[in-house]
Amino acid sequence: MIYKIMSSYITMVILLLILALGATAGTFIENDFGTERARELVYNAYWYELTLFLTAMLLLIVIEKTKMYRVKARTLFHVAFVIILFGAALTRYFGFDGMMSIREGKKSNIIVIGDKSIETPFYLALKDFTLTRYPGSRSPSEFSSAITLIDEIDAVRFDTDIYMNNTLSYKGYKFFQTSYDTDEKGTKLSVNKDPGMEVTYIGYALLFLGLILNLFDKKSRFQFLIRKIKNMPIASLLLPLVFVSSAIPTYSDSFSDSSYSKYVQIYLEDHKNNSKTLASAFGTLVVQGPVGRMKPLDTQNREVLNKLTGRSTWEGMEANQVVLGMFSRPELWKKVNIIKIKTAKLRILLGVPKTQKLVKFTDFFAVNSSYKLTAEVERANALVPSRRGAYERDLIRADERLNIAFMSYRGVLLTLFPLPENVRNKWVDFKTMFSLVDSSKVKRSTSRLLDSTYNRNYDKGFTYIEDIRAYQNEFGKSVMPEMKKLETEVWFNNMVLFFRLSMAYLLFGLLFLIYGISSMFSNRLIGTKIKMLFSGIAFVLFSLHTFGIGLRWYIGGYAPISNTYETMIYIAYASILAGVVFLRKSTIALSASFVMAGIFIFSAYLGEIDPEITNLVPVLKSYWLSVHVSVITASYGFFGVGAILGLITLVLFILKTTQRPHMDAHIQNITYINEVALSLGLTLLVIGNFLGGIWANESWGRYWGWDPKETWAYISILVYVIVLHIRLIKKIYTPYLFAVLSVLAFSSILMTYFGVNFYLAGMHSYATGDPV
Repeated sequence: MIYKIMSSYITMVILLLILALGATAGTFIENDFGTERARELVYNAYWYELTLFLTAMLLLIVIEKTKMYRVKARTLFHVAFVIILFGAALTRYFGFDGMMSIREGKKSNIIVIGDKSIETPFYLALKDFTLTRYPGSRSPSEFSSAITLIDEIDAVRFDTDIYMNNTLSYKGYKFFQTSYDTDEKGTKLSVNKDPGMEVTYIGYALLFLGLILNLFDKKSRFQFLIRKIKNMPIASLLLPLVFVSSAIPTYSDSFSDSSYSKYVQIYLEDHKNNSKTLASAFGTLVVQGPVGRMKPLDTQNREVLNKLTGRSTWEGMEANQVVLGMFSRPELWKKVNIIKIKTAKLRILLGVPKTQKLVKFTDFFAVNSSYKLTAEVERANALVPSRRGAYERDLIRADERLNIAFMSYRGVLLTLFPLPENVRNKWVDFKTMFSLVDSSKVKRSTSRLLDSTYNRNYDKGFTYIEDIRAYQNEFGKSVMPEMKKLETEVWFNNMVLFFRLSMAYLLFGLLFLIYGISSMFSNRLIGTKIKMLFSGIAFVLFSLHTFGIGLRWYIGGYAPISNTYETMIYIAYASILAGVVFLRKSTIALSASFVMAGIFIFSAYLGEIDPEITNLVPVLKSYWLSVHVSVITASYGFFGVGAILGLITLVLFILKTTQRPHMDAHIQNITYINEVALSLGLTLLVIGNFLGGIWANESWGRYWGWDPKETWAYISILVYVIVLHIRLIKKIYTPYLFAVLSVLAFSSILMTYFGVNFYLAGMHSYATGDPV
């Protein structure tokens, strides 16, 4: 009886569900009550460890019962999970980790572990601690410790450097650069001793090997599905559901006869029509961003306008025109509706109509010049993020936008002027430049640029911009980007490539939809030429997408997968890759990938997602970032395609009647394709997740920290393992159930990606968004 229960697929699904639900609860317990409470109640609790043990035992029993060992690849990656769990147990029960602090010129062999300490059989001496920052910024670029290891017992002594992603291993101890003393005269190293590392790494190696071989093994389920797809009739075509809002937001309330004098309207119209060329030249100057990135002013101006209005243009003016106008005529622009407000309650508080989307800078201040939002903003900031509603979030963001507008009026953000002989290569704004810089020419040229813009003599401003550029080249050449890179970035900004791609993806997805619906009922519409046309369009759009990602990589100097906007673009790319490379046999899968790509890119341009290119924090300066993140986020594209295919299947079930028996064939074919998409997605997610474990262990000494992002990736793995194995429970499996589960399972991916980034606190939430 026990053997029967322990070898049951139903039991396996129940155990996986317990693990997934337990981990889900853990993320919310951690959010509300802290990490230690979550570990106590879930992650380190005996019931959870017992569930993991039973899952491993059941897996071994199933391997023996089903004689899975006859299929080597399948056996390899299933056994690998058991080995990884064994390695994790060794680390959990026999390993430890702690901290070692060393001051410059001193040595230490003390590791602090909680409220106790141990001694190592050797010493580490800190010769020097080095911290480098981004140009003109306090943000650290890199920090490292020059260490001498002294082992008097074995007469060993050598020098080495420890820094992010570069560790020291000796006698089973591993040292990682973690932090530093506030006076920058001492280092903090995390230390661990991990007897399970070799076992765990063996498990990882077998897992990766087994998963990859499984894709090519002729006996595997994956190859069985591929053979089914290859034998499909071409008639298995598109039927995705696309819901795209045709309403594009406009800001018709930017002007109002009752709010503006005739002179202001004439000025704004003249500025819009005549300042474009000068403003474009203004945008080619180099600016030093808040965290030290050197970039064209065009890029920063776009970021400012996007922050203020949520759009890339304002009343027909480009960002360069708007920022130049705000700086040259601040008093006038303070009375222009340019700051976005999202909630009616906040608009009422400001005293403007509750349907007005944009407000003036002056709307935030009472007649006596007091700030209307002081008390409310303080109250909103005092709330725990999870307690903030839409109104409170809008308050905080409106306050931020107001400050950005204020800095734009004063030119504080226009850090265009390098300080001569400054060791930190700091660049300063207009006002600071006047007090610190001796060059009378650049002062005179800057003043005249403002004067000519103020008086709308735009043709006179070009000479003064070139004077500023000459000053930048003379005193800031050590940090100035290459001219080619600057020109490329401005050109890339003007292309707005990804937004246009999203429109193309959705448009052709809709066209494929129409064709697909028609061809389902008429074989005369099926033709090689039409299919070749679809494939050609897919190839062109995919090539443009590749080109855009490559340009952003070139501009930023790193793989563009470091924040929410970039990863959404990459997920869209993976969706198209799934359709073009892996699922091109089926037009229905290709079209589903179009729809998913379009939705992801379009979503990247909505809400509060910031497309800014930034400098990387030190821990992200690793090739592991590119590998780990790119593999994981690629899996999201396949899961997204699977969700769309699931929706298509459900629609076909609705259309299915006794007069349309051929629908069963379409449903089965789409189910096969869906299973292939989910199998590829799960393979990528598992490999990417464990690559992240290797990165974490090599960078800061732990494979797994039960961070919310890690945990939700783990939950997603469990969810999709259940979805892909539900077919083994014959009594309940149907294509309908599989379709429903493939749609519902995608919610775990949405939680992993959006939920953690925007609502749960954790180390992986640095990309964007507020923790709960």
